[in-house]
Amino acid sequence: MELQLNMGSLHSFLAVPTDVVDKHLAAASGIYIKVLLAVLRANRVDTAQIARKLSIPESDVEEAVGYWVQNGIFSRQEEPRSAEKERQPRVVVTSQSLSTAEIAERAARNPDIQFLFSAVESVMGTVLTSTQQRTLLFIHESYGLPADVILMAVEYCFSNGKTSFQYIQRMCGGWADQGINTHAQAEEALRALNLKKNGEREIVALLGLGGRPLTPEQRRFIENWRENFGYGPDMIRIAYERTLNSINKLSLPYMNSILKSWNEKGIRTPADIAARDSRPSGGRTSAGGQRGWEPSYDLEELDRRGLSVPEFDGRGKSS
Repeated sequence: MELQLNMGSLHSFLAVPTDVVDKHLAAASGIYIKVLLAVLRANRVDTAQIARKLSIPESDVEEAVGYWVQNGIFSRQEEPRSAEKERQPRVVVTSQSLSTAEIAERAARNPDIQFLFSAVESVMGTVLTSTQQRTLLFIHESYGLPADVILMAVEYCFSNGKTSFQYIQRMCGGWADQGINTHAQAEEALRALNLKKNGEREIVALLGLGGRPLTPEQRRFIENWRENFGYGPDMIRIAYERTLNSINKLSLPYMNSILKSWNEKGIRTPADIAARDSRPSGGRTSAGGQRGWEPSYDLEELDRRGLSVPEFDGRGKSS
């Protein structure tokens, strides 16, 4: 079957780099392709706007942009610094990338680059590809991170099974945005990451989600409970137990409704929960006509979600 383009009904066209079709059409995910087209259409990157347009998380947009940067379809440029506004990275459309000879030339001129390449190869246990070398050069030259700081990021990522240079670039970009550019600052950042990771592991074990990587949605729920609500394992465990008691299965949205309600009501500790659960409801009665108790979370919100919730007695147990 032959197809003919409807030239009369199409008023404008979009130029796509041939490398995208020749090298990445099969390898790149559908989201990566959609984000690429959105960037090409606007000739700029606004991750929030693209996320809204495609109805995907902004983190997915950032990941897609990182993929195209790493593969030489885009490159990052910096806007001039002003007194009022810190310089922010801006992605421009270009297929520019360093040749193998240019990479070797820069490494020969700069001992820090030579050290970085050699040290990273020791961590990897293999020789860097030219694409990986370009990524390290980009991080060093565009983000302004010293070789030892980049190496610390690489070691951390590889020790945690994150061997993608796209992931390493995102991590280093985040450090650059936060002004983390010394050995001591990187050590402190890694210490905080390890604390966060250990806390996440504890919650994952509590919920029985171990044995496989968390999905993005699962990770967002857990991060929201710990970082935005400020809840530790004790509070999350109670929400988990009440979820099982109520619907006899793990449901993160159900748990989230409970924890969100506690957070909005200023309930911070298990003692707060007990006090709230034992408070008379002021009119809520059981089937036997006795006065009930007001639970610590929003029953109406759970009902709206179609989740049945049992009555609770004064000790917070289902009746």
